[in-house]
Amino acid sequence: MNVQIENAMPGGFVYERTHNVIHGAVNGTAFLIVPVMAQNQFRIQLHADIEKSKGKENFLSYLHTLEQRHPFVQYAGYNGRNTVSINVESREQEDKENLTILVSELSSKCMESGIQNCCSRCKNVLPLRAAFVDGNPVLLCENCFKQEMNEAAGQGMRRENMLLGLIGAFLGALIGTVLWVVIGMVGFIAGIAGYAIVFCAMKGYEMLGRKLSRKGIVICILLSCLMIVGAEYVSLGIAIYKELGDMYFLSVGDSFSLVPAFLEESEVAAGVMKDLIFGYALAVWASFSSVKARWKQVEQEQKSHTAAPL
Repeated sequence: MNVQIENAMPGGFVYERTHNVIHGAVNGTAFLIVPVMAQNQFRIQLHADIEKSKGKENFLSYLHTLEQRHPFVQYAGYNGRNTVSINVESREQEDKENLTILVSELSSKCMESGIQNCCSRCKNVLPLRAAFVDGNPVLLCENCFKQEMNEAAGQGMRRENMLLGLIGAFLGALIGTVLWVVIGMVGFIAGIAGYAIVFCAMKGYEMLGRKLSRKGIVICILLSCLMIVGAEYVSLGIAIYKELGDMYFLSVGDSFSLVPAFLEESEVAAGVMKDLIFGYALAVWASFSSVKARWKQVEQEQKSHTAAPL
């Protein structure tokens, strides 16, 4: 695309060089035009409340004819919600005329079909303003615009406190560990206990650390792995107390002090190792989907959110 963008704009439209967006209105219908240099095209965007219009079918039929009627139109489509997109091949000296023809036709068809612009976010038909949000040009009502601007201005205000997060993760994992021990006392190893340790650790980290990052998730998983070992140790100590406490007049403390000696017995060590292998496998099975979803959520939250008026 070698054409000067300013020379390709329809009359009355404005080119925002910083965001590479052309915007303007024809007969009260607002349009956004994005020069796509790599594809040698312009993309016309119309955000409108088409679903509520009685002339919806008439308007969509018109869209389907654009590629046949205008050889410079490469694509014309509707996303089924509130956005019409038309890709226009750049023909340099013809661009201004071609773009003008299309926005004029589209505005006339909108008037004929009773279609009005709407907010890209909430779809309300209100006074709108053009904006640039997360790299995309949009039309927003005043409420949505303020919300986007506030979110962009406020991102990063909640700073992660890793020390408090670690304390929270430990306390949370401790709650899950209690469940592991209780279930173990009745002779079961359940994946739900491993899931509870991981879930409670992440929840505790987020509550005290104020923010859960990907680093925080890794810390919670590693801590949970250690807590599972601790839970198995406690379970063995309780088992010793139940079996030998009355017979040898052992206190709970005495029973736990005997755990290392019992672990030197190959049969006991093999049993504990078997329990740990099954426990870790069940914990991974129960927790994988939840941790994966949380990881993606944190990844999205950490992406830079930008918003600016056009």
